[in-house]
Amino acid sequence: MKRKNILLFLLILSFFLNGCTAVYKGTGNVMLGYAKDEGVPYMLASDDVALGCSMAEAFTPFFLSFSRVTSPPDQLAILFYLVAGSCTEFRAQEQELRYLRAIYAKNSIEAQDARIAQQRLLGLAARRQLTGYYALVSAMSEPGGECPVFASDNDEFYWMLGLLDGIQAIINDIASGGSAEVPMDIAAKVGRGAVCLDNEEWWGVPAAIQAAIWIAIPGNEPVAKVPRQVLQQSMKIGEEQGMHIAHVLAAQVYLGQGDTEEVKQIIRRYAKLSKPAAENQEYEVLNRVSSLQIQAISDRLWTEAMGKRTPLGKVGTFWDDSSKAVDTIDIDELL
Repeated sequence: MKRKNILLFLLILSFFLNGCTAVYKGTGNVMLGYAKDEGVPYMLASDDVALGCSMAEAFTPFFLSFSRVTSPPDQLAILFYLVAGSCTEFRAQEQELRYLRAIYAKNSIEAQDARIAQQRLLGLAARRQLTGYYALVSAMSEPGGECPVFASDNDEFYWMLGLLDGIQAIINDIASGGSAEVPMDIAAKVGRGAVCLDNEEWWGVPAAIQAAIWIAIPGNEPVAKVPRQVLQQSMKIGEEQGMHIAHVLAAQVYLGQGDTEEVKQIIRRYAKLSKPAAENQEYEVLNRVSSLQIQAISDRLWTEAMGKRTPLGKVGTFWDDSSKAVDTIDIDELL
């Protein structure tokens, strides 16, 4: 009798557990379907990066937890980890400004503390973006081999985001001192994977990715290609379509090379751009992120030279411009 009771209990428990799994699976499919069809388009069209950051950081573990009961939402992971990584970069950039202000004020203890905080955050950003890159590998294929067969523009979009995950993971890992241990061979794979996309259709970003890698890792560019010219052309294509991701890649590359004058030219060029084209409003958040990244690079240059970030409304101008171009002492900033 005791054995029968135990068997009955196990059968009932199995029934309820299977029932819960079915419920969770159904719920997961509904939630992931909503995220893909409504949540992601809403976030991409938003002009509020802070809210996008909140959504990405809050919902990434929630949505991805459904991979335990249904198909892994790898495409969502590509985007969410890219955004979450970028949000961590913004926090790291604030620590970098604190470091530069401390250097300017000759406060070595504060500078050391800020640098440590910055590198920790960059390591986290790199790990997040590396996870996004691996989600691309899982969802489609490893970049660098044969190009996948894209079923739609949406697949191409996620492929591009996954490539950006890869290159940003490398950039942030290097800046963090290698704490995330991102495999460096990802750079070459990302460069080869970029040829799978139409450069004109995707705002000059694929060619900008390739050129950034050629400049960062000299010696692997094609004989017929001049990386700096490719970057210039990519920025031009982006400008014509009102999308500015290529400008960020170019500024990051030249900043890493120590070419401050070229970085200034890119920021000036960006500052003169008109508003994004109407047909790309569905990707507004990407431009907002690009704007914040350009502003952060400008802030870095300003703080290093003057001990403070870019004055309000002065992105595209610099402390060593003529007095007519920029007023470095604005009484409104002191009020």
